[in-house]
Amino acid sequence: MNGGNYNHLVSQLLKRQLAGWPLAARNYRALAHAQTRMLSVNGYSFIIQFNPARITSSTANMEPQTIRERTCLLCSQHLPPEQEALRCTAQSGNEYLILCNPFPVFPRHLTIADVNHSDQRISGRIKDMLELADQLSDFVLLYNGPASGASMPDHFHFQAGNKGFLPVQTVVESGNSMERYPVPAWVHSSRDAASPAASFHCFFTALQDVAPQEPEPGLNLLCWKTDSKYYLVVFPRKRHRPAQYFAEGDTHILLSPGAVDLGGVLITPLEKDFHKLCDADVVHIIEQISLPISQLP
Repeated sequence: MNGGNYNHLVSQLLKRQLAGWPLAARNYRALAHAQTRMLSVNGYSFIIQFNPARITSSTANMEPQTIRERTCLLCSQHLPPEQEALRCTAQSGNEYLILCNPFPVFPRHLTIADVNHSDQRISGRIKDMLELADQLSDFVLLYNGPASGASMPDHFHFQAGNKGFLPVQTVVESGNSMERYPVPAWVHSSRDAASPAASFHCFFTALQDVAPQEPEPGLNLLCWKTDSKYYLVVFPRKRHRPAQYFAEGDTHILLSPGAVDLGGVLITPLEKDFHKLCDADVVHIIEQISLPISQLP
């Protein structure tokens, strides 16, 4: 990837954006004072974050006609005038814009968007993700599939957030068993980026055969590099949103899970859900949306 390590450049970008972009500055200040609480699910720590600014993402209308008719806010011609971008080119030739996410979940939150308006598809991009994890070694990269939490499925993008935020990172790096982790997960680690890329290709092919979905099998990805070691975590999905999302009355919970939620930080845009969400709710929601690893060959 051109330009070498991007950690310093990104730090400077975020610093400038918080100084000169009122919307981003306001939302990052609010995040710094956001209410959080801990929840134990199957013995694993989950964090619940009350984040009203994420209401737009959580309630995004995923109907194809709505997506076709709206303005794409990741296309360069539609970026806010205050928004800066770092341009980078992967070895594959794919070009990306590294952007400050103005509606943060992480204390340092990036959106990494393709310079072209192309659909959200992971096929052919996993090597880019691993390469970005190398160049953004202070961050965890994430990918939400078009029917697995991506609020903008018509424009390819990764996201990235600072390390040490997602509880699952600690679990994976410690080598502790993921067997009882509430979210079915496939984990691969290696000091060679080619190994997780090849393994993911095999896993993705199996997923296409066993649980075909359109436009691609449901999944969420987390990827990072620590001490010269790459980590890739895949959460296979069978459903976009749980029944609680569509329910009315007391059973309604506005939770549209993506990679961040499955990695251990549950984002609740509504205060009522922040207070009432319990471990049994989390288990039930995950059971509805996740594909058990045991169903893969």
